[in-house]
Formats: sequence, structure tokens, C-alpha cells
Amino acid sequence: MKNNSRVKRHLAASTAMASVAAMTLVPVVASQSTSAQTSGITITAQLPYSQGKITAPTNSVLRSLTNQYEKDHPGVKVDWVLDAQSNLDQQNAILLTQASGGNADDIVWQQYGPSSLPPGILLNIRPYLEKPDPYVPGNKSWLSLYSPSVIPYMTSPNGQIQIVLGSSIETGFMYNKADFKKAGITNIPTTWAQFVVDLAKLQAAGFKYPLLFGWGLNDNPSWWERLAGSELLQNELPKFDVDREVVTSGLDTAVGIERGVLSMKNSAYAEIWKLLGQLRPFMDPSGSEYDIGASLNSASPPFSTLTPFVQGKTPIIWGGSWKEPVLNSLGFAGKYGIFPEPTITTTTSKYSANLSTRGVIGGPNGFPEWSVTTAKADHTMTPAKTKVVMNFLAWLYTPAHLGAIVKNEGDGALIPVEPAAPTGGSVGMKDLLPTGKVITVVDGPLEGTLGPSFETEAMRLVSAYLSDDMSYSSFSSQWQSMLVAAAHQWAAANHVNLAKYK
Repeated sequence: MKNNSRVKRHLAASTAMASVAAMTLVPVVASQSTSAQTSGITITAQLPYSQGKITAPTNSVLRSLTNQYEKDHPGVKVDWVLDAQSNLDQQNAILLTQASGGNADDIVWQQYGPSSLPPGILLNIRPYLEKPDPYVPGNKSWLSLYSPSVIPYMTSPNGQIQIVLGSSIETGFMYNKADFKKAGITNIPTTWAQFVVDLAKLQAAGFKYPLLFGWGLNDNPSWWERLAGSELLQNELPKFDVDREVVTSGLDTAVGIERGVLSMKNSAYAEIWKLLGQLRPFMDPSGSEYDIGASLNSASPPFSTLTPFVQGKTPIIWGGSWKEPVLNSLGFAGKYGIFPEPTITTTTSKYSANLSTRGVIGGPNGFPEWSVTTAKADHTMTPAKTKVVMNFLAWLYTPAHLGAIVKNEGDGALIPVEPAAPTGGSVGMKDLLPTGKVITVVDGPLEGTLGPSFETEAMRLVSAYLSDDMSYSSFSSQWQSMLVAAAHQWAAANHVNLAKYK
């Protein structure tokens, strides 16, 4: 994904635990396919992002499955190579260089969303996915094993599929059950209007700042921008969604600004920041000193929001599936619950599309996630070898095997994208998954769509706004100026003539 600074990727990386033990694999019926019976083939495959070498404990299940595959398919060897890049832009830059000489690996790490790679490097694997997985008895197709909400994230605007996804990282609000009981809250809020009412109840019950909205590190309020923007701008997408991806791109953002859609002069867009302002009476103005991704043992800001949460000082924090194992390890298991970010309905805003926003902040962007290279990018990729590579991936992506890989690599913090795969029994995780129509995710400056310098400037403005150091009118004026400047500089840097989009 081009915007790999977003919450999903670095949260996934934070789940890597070197102490995870090897697991007992669930037996899978052996394939009757002969496609992998070609001898003398070595598959070069990139290990999952930030998971270490194949000998690392976090890869123990993957290593065991690979050994079994090689044993069952004599003559086929899988060479797992370390992916040492810290983000997808670096990864794709190296891949592009390798592909130019035909030296790309066979299986490479990728993420869904707008890609910076030109056509011809990644293989369209849809024809393989539309056939049955030979290792899963009775399935109609490999795609039929996936949750329907995941397939749009794997599909390009032209209908091709160039990536197989493995697990979801989902987000929501974690709440202290005892505190909700004290405030007389018997049901979790499902709408924004209910959420605001419940925050007031908690405040009346003695919690001066019932919501700890940390914005001190990486897990910044970009999640809010995505949540509210995706809901309030759904009906305006035809005006600026140029790339037609499941997640809007830098071009979409720049076009939206140029056309006055992503503008504080557009009431629907301004509503995003007005609603955020509704939370200020319930949030500690020192939220910049806290962050959900900070270390538990940090001696200086940012501090982890988990600490005051488990100490009973704040009833609600924003977080997600990647932090549940940490909370449980702190002895807080059973004392908290988690609910999806409440939907902004027309009760709150006339600009609402009344659509569920589950999954728009997190999504199917956890381990493992791979693409297959073409013969143009990888001179060893013959038609016969491609069949072997896809057969190996089919082996890894059976529900039983995928569930074991995800549990091992994610330490129980991730949700497999195949419903039949075991989830690891985490608290309320499935309640965070999308259940309805998959909506287009609207990204903005806080996601880095217009570049890291403007991501920093955007965060500075939002931080001042949330800290009560800046009025709405002042924030609105400065935010608008930043948007226009960022769009024009992005266009210049990317050689895009925005005038043609007016």
C-alpha cells in the first residue's frame, strides 16, 4: 500500500513476539494435483514483514508448513529470504530495480491499495483463485474460502487480483466494564449520537475526561480522519475519486482539494473536524503525551494509553485487536470490552451516508500478504514454475494453515480473512469485522497522501486543535491553507497537471 504509514502496518509490526512457541498444525488433506510434481524448482519467497528470519520463533509455523510441503513434493525447494525494508515504498523501489533486470523474487510482500508499481511486475492470479484450492476438499474456488468483505481489497479497478491477503487488523474503542456499569451504561453505543450521550454519562459518574484520545506518536488521529471522511464524503466520491481504488490515493486527495471537495468551504468536509471538536470536552487536553503505540515502560512522553486504562483512571481508549494480547498479559482479561467505532448517522449529520464504517480504519492488511511476480520481472518464472508457486500458496492458505500462521505471527492479535480459519479466541475480535457493503476508504493528509512533510504539519494543527490551544475558526483557516499548498506541491513533485481536473 502506498500509504503504509497508516495505522495498520505499524500496528501489525508491533505484534511480533519472539517468544511465540511452535504450534501443532491441523492436518490438511493432501492434494491430488500434479501441478507441483515438477522437479528441480526453487521458489524464492520473501518472509512476512518485520518477522525476522525463517528460523525465528515468529515464523515457526511457516517453517514447519514449508518443510512438510517440500517433503510431499520432492524436487521443490522453498528459499525464504529476509524482507528488511521498513516500509512498502522502500520495498517497491528495490523490487522495481530487481524487476528491471528480471531478478525479482517469485513471491514478494505487498499490501492492498494504490500501488506505485507499473503494470507487468505483479501477476494477475485471479484465474488461479477462481479454481478450487486443491488442499481443501469440496471448495468451489479458492476465493470462496475468503470473507466476501475481503475480496474487494484484493481486486484492482480493472478486475485483476495481484495479492493474496491473510489477516485483518481491526480497531475500535476499548472500555472498562466496571466503569460502564457505574455510569449506568447497559449497552455499547452503535451510533455517534449514543456515543456522545454515554461520554456525558461517564463524566457525570465522576470521570472528568472519560476518553483518552492519545495522539503523541504514530497512532495519530488519522484513524478519525478516515472514519469520518469515509462516512461523510461517500456521496461525493464521484467528484474526486479518480483512481477508483478501494482506498483513495494521493491523486484523489489532490483532485478533491482542487475541485473544492476536500475543502473547509465544503460543509460536508468541514463536518469531519466539527464532529471531532465535539469530543474535546470529554478528552484530556494533554492527550499529546499519550499514544496507544507507546511503550508501556516509557519514562517520558509519549506514554501508553494502556497504563491509565488498566489502572482504572480512564474508562475508554481507542485501540484495536493488536493490543488485546497486551491487555491480557497485564491481567486485565475479562475486565474490558471492545466495540467498533460508532457510525455517524443522519441523526448526527445530514451529510452521513448511513453506511457502516467497520473495517475502514483497520482492514485485511495483516500477515501474511503476498504477490507473485511475472516472467517479465522474474526470468526464472516459467509457466510450469508459476503453477508450482501458486500450488505452494494454496497449501499455505488453507483455513487451518492460514489460522496457524496468523496466530503464530500475530501472537493472537490478528483475525484470519478466511472465516473457517481459527481466530485464536480473542475478545470480541469478530465484532470488529465489517458486516455489510465494503465502502471506499477516504484518506487524507494525516495518512500522508500528500507527503510526509504535510502529514507532520497536519498532525501539528490537529494536536493544537485537540489541546484547546486553537479555536475551530483558526484551525479551519490554517487547515485550508495547508490543503491547497500541499495539493499543489504534491502535483508538482509528481508531475501532475491539476488544471485538467478542474
